[in-house]
Amino acid sequence: MAFQDFRTRLFLITPQTPPPDFAERFASALAGGDIGCMLVEGDKSDQRAFQDFAAPYVQTAQGANIAVLIADDKRLADRLNADGVHLSEPKTLEQSDQDKLQERGMIVGTAGINTRHLALQTGEREFDYLFFGRTDRDLTEDNHPKTETLSLWWAQTMAIPCVALAGTSDEAFTKLAEGGVEFIAVRDQIWDAEDPGAEVARLNVVLDTIAKRRMEAAA
Repeated sequence: MAFQDFRTRLFLITPQTPPPDFAERFASALAGGDIGCMLVEGDKSDQRAFQDFAAPYVQTAQGANIAVLIADDKRLADRLNADGVHLSEPKTLEQSDQDKLQERGMIVGTAGINTRHLALQTGEREFDYLFFGRTDRDLTEDNHPKTETLSLWWAQTMAIPCVALAGTSDEAFTKLAEGGVEFIAVRDQIWDAEDPGAEVARLNVVLDTIAKRRMEAAA
């Protein structure tokens, strides 16, 4: 197996309420290194305002080879030319609509999974990824116990990739990477950092180190 088969990637979540200096912090984060995917969050009560806000960030991220997802709105994802849709829970989208999006090459992943049984049921729908954790919760240093348990179980037993929302501590982040989770979702770790780009770069060094160790152990 190649190095990349052992390499976890970052799944960056934008702030629900972007700070005034978000444009600068966003540019810094993207300059920091590898980010596999970005979920654009925000207030969609005024869809035109959200679209106007999100459009330049979507284009910039895609220009950096980052897949961009929009939460729970396939029409907005289309209008923004995003790469896919992130569902808060599986029932947000009918199977037929999911199939149509995936046939067009769009990514469709889902969160809202809090038991093994639901994870297995959801996996049968062949989503592109399963997301463990809630993006609307206040993060703590530790991984949420259920997020950690379910994501590590899934990553070690199933073929469909998973994303796990990490706690803010290095220990929490490392646990998920060492367990083979394909993507680690980060938010506050990046946006609250003094230098978002430096934090992205630092976390990528951690991921490289863990991937090398995992590959050597598997040899």
